[in-house]
Amino acid sequence: MDRMKGKVKADLLKDPVRPLIFKVTVPVMLAGLLTTSYGFIDMIFASRLGVVQVASIAFITPLFIMLSALAMGVSRGGISIIAKLLGQGKKDLAADYATQLRLVIFTLATVFSLMGILFTPQILKLIRISDELYDQALIYGRIRFFSIPFTLALSLYMTLFKSQGKMEIASRISIFGVVSNVVLNAFCIYVLKLGIDGLAYGTLATKALQALVIIIVYNRGEQDFRIGWTVADSTDVKALWLHLLKVGLPLSITQASGQFGFLVLNMFIVKYGYQAVAAFAIGNRIHSLLFFPSKELGQGLIPLIAQNWGKGAMDRVREAIRGGLIFSLFMGIAGGVIIQMIKYPLGRFLTKGDLETYSHVLDYVGLVGWTVIAWCLFHTLQGIFTSFQRTSFSLIINIFRLWGIRIPGIILCQYFFPSLAEYGVWYTMFISNVLTLIFAVVYFAMKVPPLLQREDKRGRPVPATT
Repeated sequence: MDRMKGKVKADLLKDPVRPLIFKVTVPVMLAGLLTTSYGFIDMIFASRLGVVQVASIAFITPLFIMLSALAMGVSRGGISIIAKLLGQGKKDLAADYATQLRLVIFTLATVFSLMGILFTPQILKLIRISDELYDQALIYGRIRFFSIPFTLALSLYMTLFKSQGKMEIASRISIFGVVSNVVLNAFCIYVLKLGIDGLAYGTLATKALQALVIIIVYNRGEQDFRIGWTVADSTDVKALWLHLLKVGLPLSITQASGQFGFLVLNMFIVKYGYQAVAAFAIGNRIHSLLFFPSKELGQGLIPLIAQNWGKGAMDRVREAIRGGLIFSLFMGIAGGVIIQMIKYPLGRFLTKGDLETYSHVLDYVGLVGWTVIAWCLFHTLQGIFTSFQRTSFSLIINIFRLWGIRIPGIILCQYFFPSLAEYGVWYTMFISNVLTLIFAVVYFAMKVPPLLQREDKRGRPVPATT
């Protein structure tokens, strides 16, 4: 049976829930790890070029992800809508939503790609970095922004597969991307003798290849629904767009604000030297090897919870939530331990003998790395909220984390505890990650239990069965 064509998938409405949790989360976690490795691979190649190149990527990557995330969040929000409709047996309406989702994503991709290409020079000048850092960041950034349409097309079709429970395809496409990225980066740098522009061209080509492959696989496979370019005349297109944006925009702004936060943090950290900026970038790449898969764990739960919620199978929803939280706690603890083990060899390799940068990396990862436990639980809770199409919390808490905790905390440390230097940033990030989890737990306790009650034909809640 041809797995790449999507003929083998998890039955989210009938298969036992506990095995399903692993079946739907492990492939997307693997895909998340592999997706993160694109940036890690770039960091490895950049470290061979020099610390300035590493620092330049640190400034461009948050800006690139920020613009991509403004559209990617809409795509992720679409998972919960489409999955719920599939659970309700409304395949034609799910196809209509998927069709409109594609139009939304392609429109946003074009706009944000052009924005990145046109406004990167002005943004970098506002940051007031050195001329050498500016030149390298501009070269890398302008090329990378051409890849936004391919990145978002890839994300869209990943979403369509995930909404049907076809998680293995995501990991297979990601494996293909990692191999392609390594080969193309090496070819551009060592064969074509390019510098930091070679990294950007290699990643651009990788994303284009991945987008092409996943579109072909989707169109050739047997799907629960087909997507076209038009919908039935009776379909209220405006209502579909408004629903997609209502659910997706909070996630978009959430992801974008998180990356904007890293851009702002770099502006504070650069005061301590480009070694500190490079260490921050390297430390985040080491974190991402465990942070990003834990983030995807919550995303993997969305179609499982949403489809069963749409069907009204609340006992299965409760079991999925319990199992997901237990699994995320285990993964968080394991991730925290692993990060502390790998920080020495990876830090030494990526800093290429620069002792000051290496010292910064160890200090940063040694403290913030433990917050992968809180990060894993938080994103599992966030995935649960998204399953119920309650995405506004993600927007509020992420804005508060940046503007209510991180930025004020860093400013306070600089003015009242200047001797902490870059440690003020490290401590503030640690505290903000922990507080974010606490707020998410409180919100979960307040909002989720009422959603887990069945309703009778008149819309009245029915007591939960034990």
